[in-house]
Amino acid sequence: MRSWTRNVVLAVLLAPALAAPQASAPSKAGPRATTPATSPQTAAPAITPRTAPSPTPAPPKPNPGVAPAPISMGPQYSPAQLDFGSLWDGESAKRTLSLTTPAAGQITLSFPGGGMFWLVEYREMGRGGSKNSPSSPVNNSFQRQLKTRTTYQVGTPVSPFLQWNVSAGSEIQIDVVFKPVSHPQGSTGVVEPGVKSIIMGLTGPGVIQPWSIHVTARGTFNGSK
Repeated sequence: MRSWTRNVVLAVLLAPALAAPQASAPSKAGPRATTPATSPQTAAPAITPRTAPSPTPAPPKPNPGVAPAPISMGPQYSPAQLDFGSLWDGESAKRTLSLTTPAAGQITLSFPGGGMFWLVEYREMGRGGSKNSPSSPVNNSFQRQLKTRTTYQVGTPVSPFLQWNVSAGSEIQIDVVFKPVSHPQGSTGVVEPGVKSIIMGLTGPGVIQPWSIHVTARGTFNGSK
């Protein structure tokens, strides 16, 4: 009887312990699964940044919108063509060619005129006067003073070649008249209406070598009214 009672008491006491789940024993981690702590003595050395060499500065590019100033080989002149417009029989018009010489010396004019185109005056203008004069140009350059003047008569032919001595930097002015007529003096023919023209040639000494230019004089003859 006592033995049976003792067994019942033991069963009651051991029931909770048998019902509780057994904790699994911690498994041993493999040597590869654990990462050992890195000590300050074994830390990887810091990487020193490499300093890149400074690039060689490229030379400045020239401004494509600015062209270098050319060396003047010949004279400066205007206009490029003498245009006299349209005229009737007996009418006349005058135009002036202006030219600035680059060097001193003798210039030559080839003028195949006569009949309708006439050389009437040649002038050489030199620098002079005061740049503070009220009549001076806006750019305050010195006024031009007349140095030489030669006049020619309309209707009187001139030599095909005329020559003048000029100073360096002087401005020469050549006046040309266009005067068409239906019946030229000394001619039995009749001039037909239409465009009339001649080509004037100018040569002279330059700073490096002689220069030569050609200027066309053009006008329209309307005929008789």
